[in-house]
Order: sequence, then structure tokens, then C-alpha cells
Amino acid sequence: MKNSNEFINKSVFKVNLKYARMQNKTKELFFKCLNENRDFEYFKDKLEKLWGNLDHSFLQDELVEYEEIIHEQNLKGNVIEEEITFEPFLSLISLGVIIGVEDKFKRMKEREYKNSLKSYAYRKAKDQYLKTKVSRYTNQVVPYYSKKTNEIVRYVQMSTYNSMVHNTNLTRSGWNVTMQDAELLDLNEFWIPPHNFSCPYCASYQGRVLTREEVETYIGTEAQEQESDILHPNCKCVLTIYDGGTPLRRPQYNEAQIEEQYEIRQKVNSLTLKKEEILTDRKIQKMLGNEDKVDELNQQRNKINSQIRELKEALPTAELQKQVVAINR
Repeated sequence: MKNSNEFINKSVFKVNLKYARMQNKTKELFFKCLNENRDFEYFKDKLEKLWGNLDHSFLQDELVEYEEIIHEQNLKGNVIEEEITFEPFLSLISLGVIIGVEDKFKRMKEREYKNSLKSYAYRKAKDQYLKTKVSRYTNQVVPYYSKKTNEIVRYVQMSTYNSMVHNTNLTRSGWNVTMQDAELLDLNEFWIPPHNFSCPYCASYQGRVLTREEVETYIGTEAQEQESDILHPNCKCVLTIYDGGTPLRRPQYNEAQIEEQYEIRQKVNSLTLKKEEILTDRKIQKMLGNEDKVDELNQQRNKINSQIRELKEALPTAELQKQVVAINR
């Protein structure tokens, strides 16, 4: 049986990586067209063709597979023949949100391309303009607002935002399946097994019996990671039915250790995605003939590899060290 926590980890990173690579392909197209003096309509057409081939069915496929994993864990070999349709306990975020972010990203890149064509620096010294533009180009397009002031506090990449939506939907769909299965089995107690790289907020709820009311309170509480309208976007906890015979396990690390391990995994994933972006920048600078920038980017990539090794070595066990790099990169 597949490990449900690791399934979420791998699935979310896979979505993040998929969008990161689409962003990088867009960046390559952006600079290729500028270097070739292509007009705006040419770039726009190529951009639409690039994104028009993106198949979103993989998102739903991952949800279905995860729900099957959770359902199998809940039933523990029992067979339920009764088919009942339940109102979902937690609503999922619609695919339209992800597609809307994609469209916003494309429109922003179209505006940026049009502005580059009009730029005096581009028209008078194209080579130098493109050389410096590579590092100034950004994929941060999704705003996050302060809940207190309603002001934008930062922007995140489309890949980050869409992977958080996917993370939220996976977690919520799993909890929905468990709540439904509990009704079918006429059971009303639950628990959250501890798992590696859990966030500290969730760890305080793990390893103890929860009533249905407590579960509803838990998911309704404003978690430390809440961002915009995505509740607890990095949570990978699995809600499990408690049947009275399952031995409960508490987290084996204290709060400070859990927080440190969680931060290490987040940093390793971020650095891994940064390496993908550096490879794209290196390819672009090589196309532009800027070998000095290629050398700089090679040095940056080597530094990131060193940082990843140091982060991995900071983990206390070989198991954790293996899991933090277990995703196919």
C-alpha cells in the first residue's frame, strides 16, 4: 500500500515542478523572440501555442488516486456494498482558479514583452539590454494580501500558488473520504498519525483521539500557514478513523525539532526548483553569447548543490535524509 503522506509530498512537488518548467519554457521563448526581433503578435501566438497544449487532467487523476489510497486505508480489508452520496465535508478549490492564474501569467508576460519592444534600451543596445534583463525577469505574479490591512505583502510564483491549491485539494479530498467512510462504518472518532516533515501546528493535534466535532474545529481554525483563500496550503496530514484498537503514536520529536525539519524540507524543495530556473537562465545566456554570465550561473548552481547537501546533513537520521531527497528531481 502506498504511503499517503509521501504520495502528497511527491504529487505536490510534481505539480510545482511541472508549472516551474512551463514558466521556464515561457522565459526561453520570451528571450528567443526578443533576440530575433520578433514582433508582439508573433510572441503572443507562440505563447498561446505553448500553454494551449497543457493538459489539466493530471490534477484530477492525482486526486482520484489519492482518494483510493485513503479509502483502502480506512476500510482495512472490509467491504462496503452500500453506495451513499455524501455532501463533501470540505469544499475543493475549483480548477478555474488554477486556469485563471495561468491566464493572468500569460497576460502579464504579453505586457512585459510589449514593453520590452518599446524600451529605448532594447532598441539602442539590444545585446546589453537582454543580458541584464535575464536576471530582472520574474515569475512572481500572484499577490498575497495581509488579512489585517488587506494590502499586498508579497507576490509568489504561479508554480508555487498552483501547487498549494493542489496540496489543499489533495488534503481536503482525503479528509472528505475519511469522514464519509466513518459514517458508513458508524464510527465517530478519528486521529492524525504523526508523519515526517509535519508543520508544528499540525503536530500538536497528532497522535490523540479526536471527535467529529473536534475535527471540524481543527480544520476551521486559522492555521499558521494560511495564505489568502487557501487554508493551510502546505498541510499533508492524513485524517484516519480510530476504531479503538489502533495504538496511538505521538510525534517522536519535540516542537523545535519538528519545525526545523519542516523548514529544511521546504528549503530543499525551493532550492531544487531554483536550480531548474538557473539551468534555464544559463541556456538563455548561452544563446545570447554571454559566457561570463554562464560562468556566474554555474557558480550559483554549485552553491545551491552545496546548500542542499548541508541541509540534508542537518537532519538527524538516515531515513529523514533519504526522504528529503526522495522526490525524483
